[in-house]
Amino acid sequence: MAGKRVLIIFAVIIAAAAGGLAFPFLSTLHINVPPPNTTMWQMGKGSQYLPHMSYKIDYNGTPYSADIAYKSADLFSLLLTHDAKTDIDQTVNASQVYLFKGESSKTDPYFEMLDNTIFSMNWYATSPKYLAVGASWGDVYIGSIHEHMRVRSCGKVDLPFGSLDAQVLSYREIDGSNNTVWIVDNLPLPVMAKYYLPDQNLHYSFQMVSLDAKSTPFKPCPGQP
Repeated sequence: MAGKRVLIIFAVIIAAAAGGLAFPFLSTLHINVPPPNTTMWQMGKGSQYLPHMSYKIDYNGTPYSADIAYKSADLFSLLLTHDAKTDIDQTVNASQVYLFKGESSKTDPYFEMLDNTIFSMNWYATSPKYLAVGASWGDVYIGSIHEHMRVRSCGKVDLPFGSLDAQVLSYREIDGSNNTVWIVDNLPLPVMAKYYLPDQNLHYSFQMVSLDAKSTPFKPCPGQP
């Protein structure tokens, strides 16, 4: 990730299925078909409902605030502040992979930070992935260490503005810490994440602190009302 991330190689097994992708192997369920009513998620899903999301970010110990308001399915306004000053205030095209390059020399470091935090799932889910407990989202190789990015659970996540049903994805880092991301179906970006470096230091974390999504059809975790 922009030369600062640990080298990660994802091996994703894709097979032809009738009209779509084959379901990734579920190591905990030992089946190759999705449970009934299983949905899929990818970067940008739900952007057509025009959500307005605000985040608090900690990146290498530096705090930021980001305000993201979708104007259309592929266009959003972005306001980024740091040390009580505005670093980015512009309308941004949401490309298919949510990679923001070629910005001005002044704003490029901040877009790099965003690529490494709120938009970091562009390395996992630019194509649809199943939101089912046990579903593998890819293999992660860090030297000789082999881990799986996998949906571990689904449940309520408490955020400053309330609770939402979220899928919890994680993989174990070299030191045993869990690098974790929380995804809410039909929101285009994760709502929370924590990422640790191999030296056990926190590289980044972010949390959604406000949400205006009146039109978004939220879905409960399986088995919940």
